[in-house]
Amino acid sequence: MTMSAVATATPAQADPVWPQVVGGTPAAQGEFPWMVRLSMGCGGALYTPTLILTAAHCVSGTGNNTGITITQGAVDLQDPNRVTRQSNYVYQAPGFTGVGGGKDWALIRMSQPINGVPLLRLATDTSLHNGIFTVAGWGAASEGGGQQRYLLKADVPFITDTQCQSAGSSYSSLIFDDMICAGNWTSGGVDTCQGDSGGPMFKRNAQNEWIQVGITSWGIGCARPQNPGVYAEVRFFATAICNAAATLGGCQVPPGGISVSNPGNQNSTAGTAISAVSHTASGGTAPYSWSATGLPPGLSLGSSTGQITGTPTTAGTYTVTVTASDSSSPVKTGTTSYTWTVDPAPVPGCSQTNGTDVSIPDNATVESSVTVAGCAGNAGSASTVAVNIVHTYIGDLIVSLVAPDGTAYVLHNRTGGSADNIVQTYTVNLSSEVANGIWKLRVQDAASADTGYINTWTLNASGSAPPSCTGTNNTDVTIPDNTTVNSTIAIAGCTGNGSSAATVPVAIVHTYIGDLIVTLVAPDGSTYVLHNRTGGSADNINTTYTVNLSSEPKNGTWTLRVQDAASADTGYINSWTINL
Repeated sequence: MTMSAVATATPAQADPVWPQVVGGTPAAQGEFPWMVRLSMGCGGALYTPTLILTAAHCVSGTGNNTGITITQGAVDLQDPNRVTRQSNYVYQAPGFTGVGGGKDWALIRMSQPINGVPLLRLATDTSLHNGIFTVAGWGAASEGGGQQRYLLKADVPFITDTQCQSAGSSYSSLIFDDMICAGNWTSGGVDTCQGDSGGPMFKRNAQNEWIQVGITSWGIGCARPQNPGVYAEVRFFATAICNAAATLGGCQVPPGGISVSNPGNQNSTAGTAISAVSHTASGGTAPYSWSATGLPPGLSLGSSTGQITGTPTTAGTYTVTVTASDSSSPVKTGTTSYTWTVDPAPVPGCSQTNGTDVSIPDNATVESSVTVAGCAGNAGSASTVAVNIVHTYIGDLIVSLVAPDGTAYVLHNRTGGSADNIVQTYTVNLSSEVANGIWKLRVQDAASADTGYINTWTLNASGSAPPSCTGTNNTDVTIPDNTTVNSTIAIAGCTGNGSSAATVPVAIVHTYIGDLIVTLVAPDGSTYVLHNRTGGSADNINTTYTVNLSSEPKNGTWTLRVQDAASADTGYINSWTINL
């Protein structure tokens, strides 16, 4: 459950709504393997290997979201063997206006799947709406208490909609199809409470399988007599949840169907062979035959192995759907879908940019790489590394540049305390390093509680910025409502025209990118529209655009022009780079 919108101090009025397991007992390790804990203080359950089902009130809107950490596989949240994942997208039920208005469900997609773990299937009818349910969570064990380190479970009896609606004014607007109630009506004492929001209410079916019947939503207080817990009624939303899940990688497989593992979104580079991407299937009758649609050109899937291999040839973003068919008659099939991004082949030159976001989970080390090719000899003694990292506590971070031979150069070592974000260009003596090869930006989060992501970074191995024919502007430029602003980069010392595959990594912080028109303006005034009011209500632009600038001389002042063409939302240009 969650708190009501307004907490009141008067005893005669309804107290806050709190969800948590009150009157519970410790759950055994592995007893509920599909239970997850979400870093914003909610619970959830594995719907598919890549999707978490939780409450709508636990998230804020639909769109890209890399800020949620998912913990699974341990009843103890401090267990060193726990499994953690980072979110990359959130889908909130359309029409959700608050717990009292119903539709309290949401899906969270993880950046990498949790494979080999049983999933919690959803009820699709009312046959289980009776008897005793089980609830579980890490929420408070008493009303107003603190969150728990260990997973608690409890049994709560079913309460009819009519009886639940009679519980008082707060329950009078109960939506019968949308909500289901449970708790000890007469004596109270057992309930979910604050911190259990989004977690499942479940029971065993006739086949002894756990089935999710509800999602912890709201209630008055915790475990009070005649104030039962209210849960989103899963069977009523099962089809809508499945339809939403299908757009995020796949719906839950029904009993007797086939489940196909999802390797998560893939990223590769045109002209560079990939490491094999494998898929596995469960359910049905082995062996399986495999097929795929939407593969990037140059890649193929083994019909008997389910493994994708090859060398992508064409840059772009592709939606890949992999299908497994079993050996039974009639044939059963299962599918999984994900996005595959192929970056352009590196443009020969001493400067390269990686504009792909890389999540930095708590207490983890991640890397982002660029490939330098066609740059003669060693790197320069005044090489530069322009770094843009979004993080809420940069004192947690150790940032290093790793040369192709493995030598590490520390750029940032846990300075800055509680300041947000690293937007800085570092000068590094790389004269002992061969310029060509794979360079990495390594970021270690060395303390708990804060997370973020690598936004973009650029290595200029030549040692002098202007002749590299690449420039970066890291100065923030505010984008007021209904205005046009500019940010400029001066290029000098280069010869000839730009490349037919020039790149423009753009990082714009804005709360509604559907308002924005983003244009690159060449020194002669020619314009190249990069983004034209697409993306709707999504937050932020973190994209590398490829532009044909072969008709434009490199030298001169280049401008990133950003127009806010609609009311209500604002933001700022964080950084941008032009690589000619």
